[in-house]
Amino acid sequence: MAIVVPKVCGNAVVRNRIKRWVREGWRNFQSDLAPGLDSVWIARPSAGKAGSEKLQKEMIRLYQKSGLWVGAL
Repeated sequence: MAIVVPKVCGNAVVRNRIKRWVREGWRNFQSDLAPGLDSVWIARPSAGKAGSEKLQKEMIRLYQKSGLWVGAL
């Protein structure tokens, strides 16, 4: 998994917080994803204000939309 957080998202503190939130979310539902999966996450400027719970819900939604989600909610 790769996480890209451009400087437009905020200062270093905000960018690192976004990376931690994405990593935490990915770890929480890694077992619900298709095996052998590689993913790249590119944060948008609004990600810093979204919060970890909203980011995780959006990650699940995108994995489901792409057909890579094999777990149950």
